[in-house]
Amino acid sequence: MPRIANKLDLAVPEYDDIRKAAANDVDEQLRKLQRMDDRLELAAHIIRQADAEIALHAGDRNGALASLYLYDHYEGHHLGQMAGLTKNAVREILSQAVYDDPKKPLPPRMTEEEMTRIALDHNVPHVTETPGDTLRSTGEVIEAAKARRATAVRWMQDAALALHEADRTHVEMAEHAGVSRKLIWQQVQAARRRRGY
Repeated sequence: MPRIANKLDLAVPEYDDIRKAAANDVDEQLRKLQRMDDRLELAAHIIRQADAEIALHAGDRNGALASLYLYDHYEGHHLGQMAGLTKNAVREILSQAVYDDPKKPLPPRMTEEEMTRIALDHNVPHVTETPGDTLRSTGEVIEAAKARRATAVRWMQDAALALHEADRTHVEMAEHAGVSRKLIWQQVQAARRRRGY
């Protein structure tokens, strides 16, 4: 008989609404700017800020998820919903926590005792101070940051292409936005692909 896993007694965040609001905020900010170089600069800033937020909170989210699953035996699918993650992302986070390799799968159908044992054997930290709240709050921050980043990337691509077509060099654009020439080149190429040329 399959084990009946616990679920957190917390409301699952409305991630679709969180992502949509974050994307709309970026659209509003960048739409107000008429100059393409200003759009390029602000989009690059938003991307850097989002990357920093994701990096700052990912460890806490992943640690809380692994602890809740391996030590406290909460259902993996539910933990993924709480953090805004797909099933595959949950599996990769657990594998990273245990094996330091996101692609190495955990043993299938472990008992609760086996889950605790594998966590102890691989020195997975047991988060005991509000791990459910941590999982949920960091998930909200990260998913909003990812949505802001994705939206800013499209704006950056379009601004880079417009400036390129106006004969601005990649060096000039890179210096203005505070990014590498290679990134500018990649953004121009991505915008061209999106537009089908």
